[in-house]
Amino acid sequence: MGLRMFKENKWLRTDQFVSSELSVFEVGYEDVHPRAPYQYEQLDYYLLHFIVQGEGLFFINNEIHQLSRGQGFLIPPYTDNNYYPLVGNPWSYRWIGVRGSGAKAIFEKAGLGKTNFIYQHEDIRQMNQLFAAAYDYFSRDHLYGALGKFYEIVSALIDDYQQETRLGLSPNQQYVIDAVEILKSEYTDSTLRIDTVAERVKVERTYLYRIFMRYLGVSPKSYLIQLRINQAIELLRNTNDAIGDIAIKVGFSSYVQFAKAFQKARQMSPSAFRKAISNGELSPRKID
Repeated sequence: MGLRMFKENKWLRTDQFVSSELSVFEVGYEDVHPRAPYQYEQLDYYLLHFIVQGEGLFFINNEIHQLSRGQGFLIPPYTDNNYYPLVGNPWSYRWIGVRGSGAKAIFEKAGLGKTNFIYQHEDIRQMNQLFAAAYDYFSRDHLYGALGKFYEIVSALIDDYQQETRLGLSPNQQYVIDAVEILKSEYTDSTLRIDTVAERVKVERTYLYRIFMRYLGVSPKSYLIQLRINQAIELLRNTNDAIGDIAIKVGFSSYVQFAKAFQKARQMSPSAFRKAISNGELSPRKID
């Protein structure tokens, strides 16, 4: 069980409106205890969470995100959602709920609410303090002060989003980049599994599959096999290593597994490929 962050759980609501355009409706913080997943009711306001400790899963629009300290998520109105902590390291988070005609546009400026519902902020201490200050103002019925802190929160998220936009990377693209780096650096490990890679980049395996197909046009498993085949081609061409040894070096668990994958990729066996190369009958090309 992870250490408790707050030692208590509190949340507050109000029916008062600072403005019809935007008002803080709810604030809170919680050490969340592990539980069985269940479906939350849809909200009629925007609810923004920030994780200050631990890990959990966030489900929205048939997508699953594994999130941890320094990340957060937005639940828009009238959206099916579910979220719960991971056993062994359950999350603690703060949240702030807002409503009003201007809320949608404000979150969209931060890159949230259309197709993206998660974010990351590197300065965890800063964000934690902003959420805490919003709660403090709200608890003293200082709703303008709470709204001011909400604007500071969103301003920080807008800065993050603008920086990401300048870099040309969306969160989903970053997931793919991070997963590709793991695959490239660890493809020689025959025990490397795609579900482990997904866990390390903090997304669910089926979601990683979808974004790989979207941005790379291949599944994570196919990408890994291609990496191994590419390196095997180089070794077949440039070394006299036994084919069984090459299979192990590039991450296959056996010669049989390697030969099957190679045959599927190149329409010939590894030994036939090596022979064709040595006879000048074939110019090797990597599999794209």
